[in-house]
Amino acid sequence: MTSARLVYQFGVPAFLLGFVLGGVSLHVASAEGLFGIKDSVTQIGSSLLEMQKNVDALQKNMNTLKQAKDTLSSVPSTSEGIGGAMDSLMKK
Repeated sequence: MTSARLVYQFGVPAFLLGFVLGGVSLHVASAEGLFGIKDSVTQIGSSLLEMQKNVDALQKNMNTLKQAKDTLSSVPSTSEGIGGAMDSLMKK
């Protein structure tokens, strides 16, 4: 019976003290940005935004190249000139 009484006298207050101190330390950590990861998340976010800008710029360049290719492919080829000379050489 005395061991159960000792558990109640020391165990319960120790648990409550740990619970309260743990809760206080978590509030301090969340005020600092949840264990200091706020800066890392901010850096990742800004990197993602910069990457999206680069992807948009690449897509714009790809569209420009596609239009230039379509324009060049719509030019009729003639059997005379350099194109015709190259074709005749390739046939031989």
